[in-house]
Amino acid sequence: MKRAFLYLIIIHFGIALNGQAINLDSIFESKLCGEIFRMKTGILGEQFYNDDWTESDIKLITGETAVNKLLKYNAFMDEVIWLEADGLRQVKLEKHFIDEFCLKNYKGGSIVFKRMQLKLPRMTDTADIFVEVLSEKSASLYVFRNVVIQGTVDRVEDGVLYSYDKLVSQPVYILSFPDKETVTFQKIGRNALLKALPNAYKTIVTEIIQRDHLSVRDEDDLIKLVSLINQ
Repeated sequence: MKRAFLYLIIIHFGIALNGQAINLDSIFESKLCGEIFRMKTGILGEQFYNDDWTESDIKLITGETAVNKLLKYNAFMDEVIWLEADGLRQVKLEKHFIDEFCLKNYKGGSIVFKRMQLKLPRMTDTADIFVEVLSEKSASLYVFRNVVIQGTVDRVEDGVLYSYDKLVSQPVYILSFPDKETVTFQKIGRNALLKALPNAYKTIVTEIIQRDHLSVRDEDDLIKLVSLINQ
């Protein structure tokens, strides 16, 4: 009796397969966890790292990868926002399930963000944050694309006075050395960098800057400096 019942189930399932196509990717792909996203209002300035939804891959802590998802990175909230396939819902993904995500073909290249646990300036304790990978070898360079509220702006709209929080970008750079020692700094410049460095690396970095005539004025200079440290 049990065998006959099982046979009927198999027949029924086979008919269903013939009568309706099933998207196997939707069944077996990595599952994403999160909650409905509601963007903060009453602010002026750009919350998002990427203005448009960008096709992206997400590497989860399980080792699985969710591919070709439309994502935005909200730098103000430090959260990854996913636009579901039907385009009807925006979901704030659970940060602790994400190892890294890659914005593919963004501004002519692929941008990788990794989740790290760090204690940065103005933080009372260590926290999970997403950092953009600028260079990653023995010595590595990352940047936390920090966006914060800095003051308010008053505007009159339709005869009514509104007060808005003003958003400004305050990136934090994280430089990790081969011995795993890590330093952070906010301003790009020779003096700011040398001040942040541990004594063991100040002489080495100073020699590289002088030898290669690096100005250390922007991110490209920092990336080049890190590549030279790795040589």
